[in-house]
Amino acid sequence: MSSHHTDPILEIIASHQKAIALHDVCARVCFLATVAADGSARVRVMNLNGISGRCFELHCSEQSEKWQQLLHNPAYELLLWWPSVARQYRIRGELKIMPQFLVEKSWSQAPYSFKLLDRFYQEYQPLGSQLDSQQVLLEGLNNLKRKYPNPQDVPPPSHLRGFYCQACWIEALYIDKLRIHQRHCYSYTDNSWHHELLVP
Repeated sequence: MSSHHTDPILEIIASHQKAIALHDVCARVCFLATVAADGSARVRVMNLNGISGRCFELHCSEQSEKWQQLLHNPAYELLLWWPSVARQYRIRGELKIMPQFLVEKSWSQAPYSFKLLDRFYQEYQPLGSQLDSQQVLLEGLNNLKRKYPNPQDVPPPSHLRGFYCQACWIEALYIDKLRIHQRHCYSYTDNSWHHELLVP
């Protein structure tokens, strides 16, 4: 990275847009690490709903373990990995709960299949509960398609929640095929980003 790149968020957005254009399988997802009640680590793949300012927007169900873990301990690490552009970003910072009306507004633009699955959690079985068979899930989703044939008419579920990962620390790794990588570390203090180049 050249020295004039003082805002890592702009670099992340540019890399993200390029990854989307290249149909990167990871372009629209991220990896979120949280801390369980017993102090052990938990990591999972989540949809990345948006990037704005220093904030990375994520949605989940209040039925999920991750939501309970974040309420108990707001420590997290967010990982973005886009193979098509050979970029990895690790992000830490503050956790901000989204206002519910913004969650529902963003959810209204979600794919139809996502909406139906969220309704399944509310109308059939909660997230993470034991499923007798895959057929039970498929039949439930088909019933919901008949109940809500228009994607715009699917009501947001009451368990829907959203939060922002507001970045205060970012580590960017530029992967090189010769394994001479570039590793950059950014910390946000005094209302600006401060950069260090690290040994990769």
